[in-house]
Amino acid sequence: MFINCKLLLSAVFLFSLVLPVFPFEPSGGILMLDGEDDYAILRFAEHGYIFPRNTDEFTVEVWFYPKAEPEEPGKSNIILSQQVRFGLLPDNKCGDRISEKDQVCSYGTAWLESGAAHGVRSNRAAIKKDQWNYMAVIFTDSTFHLAYNDQIVRRQKHFLNVIAAELRFPEWFKNFCVGGFAKKELVQHIPYFHGEIDAIRFSNIARYDLPAAQGTSPFDPPHRFSSDKHTLALWDFNDEEGADRFEDTSGNGYTLIGMNGATTSGPLAVNPANTSITTTWGQIKLESRDIQFSD
Repeated sequence: MFINCKLLLSAVFLFSLVLPVFPFEPSGGILMLDGEDDYAILRFAEHGYIFPRNTDEFTVEVWFYPKAEPEEPGKSNIILSQQVRFGLLPDNKCGDRISEKDQVCSYGTAWLESGAAHGVRSNRAAIKKDQWNYMAVIFTDSTFHLAYNDQIVRRQKHFLNVIAAELRFPEWFKNFCVGGFAKKELVQHIPYFHGEIDAIRFSNIARYDLPAAQGTSPFDPPHRFSSDKHTLALWDFNDEEGADRFEDTSGNGYTLIGMNGATTSGPLAVNPANTSITTTWGQIKLESRDIQFSD
């Protein structure tokens, strides 16, 4: 019996080494961005803001795979941007949150208001390099939450209580963009994102079980986004391979337009004959980056 227990414990330990730290597999197509000049856009002149005036609770969430370091001079690494923004920062912007070599600094920001007052609520977090990451901004009861992978941070309650109904920026900056935005000659740091995006969802409710206390708590992110009555926009990028029009599967008509070569790739294939956990997961990641893989 003692030997069997030792064998069982050894097996559990070895299995934990084989499993990825944070397992996620794209369910279909993904948006590919090369980090040079491509991006996807939802034009403000046609669609306005995704969140309407007086929205007092919401969730914006994304699965993404960053490929480039965020410390490129003269560039600003933006995953998506409008009323809510996600992006990457140099490691020194995260202070002591960066504790491992395979981590990178990220952030989530929301523009909020209360009457005539305007402000920004934001939080930074350490995510993992070379893997898929989940991030969400969740706002309710004047309280900002940032969820990232298996953690969620609750900020202190604030007097700002609704999403900003009007961003005080030039018109071109009001577009909803994925992977930076246009008019690069008018900004100090060229906006871009080099990597892959599996899905983005906007909701007019605060989703998930949120922590009651201020600070960091465990979090279990959803591996798939679905559309329901609270979904304002959902892009899963399961469009035809090579598409540069990305349908909004919520049915609300927010079709993203790929610019300068931003297109979808097809579903990532996994070899069903290969049952090795490390090989299967490695193949998913490497095929998505056009790198030949061998066991």
